[in-house]
Amino acid sequence: MNKLVTIKTFTYPHELAIIRSKLESEGIYCFAQDELTAQVHPFYSNAIGGIKLQVREEDIEKAITILKENGDIKDQDLYPSGLQIKLYRLLSRLPFFRKIYK
Repeated sequence: MNKLVTIKTFTYPHELAIIRSKLESEGIYCFAQDELTAQVHPFYSNAIGGIKLQVREEDIEKAITILKENGDIKDQDLYPSGLQIKLYRLLSRLPFFRKIYK
């Protein structure tokens, strides 16, 4: 089975629609994790970490290239900040979060 990787997150479903359609028109399979939850309960979106746009691992480079060309993603969006790295390290020590961040 192909592993899915999150390449971008969104707060609301309408933000996702255009970008997902661009990628799908290029033949890239996309999955929007937590999209339905955010549609039914829009105020939960931040609590669940937003809607995660995921593509297959082998399509990452092509997807990122398309998103960069359209200005939908920037280089700084691709690399975690120092604060994100520290937060990940702290959370990965907790049993519940260890399962999530594998």
